[in-house]
Amino acid sequence: MRLTQLHILTFLLLCLTLPVIAQKKDTTVQGKLTRVVAIGGESTGWAIQFDSETTIDGKKLHSIEIDYSPPKELLALENKVVKASGKITHVEGVETGDRTVLKVSSIKQVNGGA
Repeated sequence: MRLTQLHILTFLLLCLTLPVIAQKKDTTVQGKLTRVVAIGGESTGWAIQFDSETTIDGKKLHSIEIDYSPPKELLALENKVVKASGKITHVEGVETGDRTVLKVSSIKQVNGGA
């Protein structure tokens, strides 16, 4: 009986921790950095628009919202082509629902970018 409970507990812990482990991998994207707004202010204020549809975290996206601190540093890169790396996160909004957001650890302009 105890062995069965231990197996069930181990299985549940794996189910809960595997998604977290999977999100620890860095993701790198490239595209045009733009300002964004959303209903009720449910936005980080910035997104990277891709040249073509891109699959991230199993979703086909034309852009990805980014979270970067301090956001004022992004003003110099606005409307430029950038390469950004970071972790994929999900943010739940009252009006917007689940959003895929890249928590940026590094961002830089790509040479030849507009």
